[in-house]
Amino acid sequence: MGKGTSKLRPEVISDLKDQTSFNEEEITEWYKGFLKDCPSGHLTVEEFKKIYGNFFPYGDASKFAEHVFRTFDANRDGTIDFREFICALSVTSRGQLEQKLKWAFSMYDLDGNGFISRSEMLEIVRQV
Repeated sequence: MGKGTSKLRPEVISDLKDQTSFNEEEITEWYKGFLKDCPSGHLTVEEFKKIYGNFFPYGDASKFAEHVFRTFDANRDGTIDFREFICALSVTSRGQLEQKLKWAFSMYDLDGNGFISRSEMLEIVRQV
């Protein structure tokens, strides 16, 4: 999905409509923007930090951006593809409270053991 193409297949759009809170037009627009910022169709952590940093011009958001990236990278392959991006965006911007809490919890649970330790909490809070 996305490699060398500028248009999502209808079945991909249909699936993303089912998996997110976005309609077809919104998905299409987000996809165009994603490809503009990331023509390869995969966003690396360094690219993500650069884009994320634009939202926080005063200060260094790179460490916190790494935690956000880790949470967006659902399949843990070291990149964010459009599906991961739009699904995470849907949860963070339009998700139900429980979805947002689960997403935030996964960002704080650095080792993925289902618990947030004091050290994990401090690691994230220091980066904010």
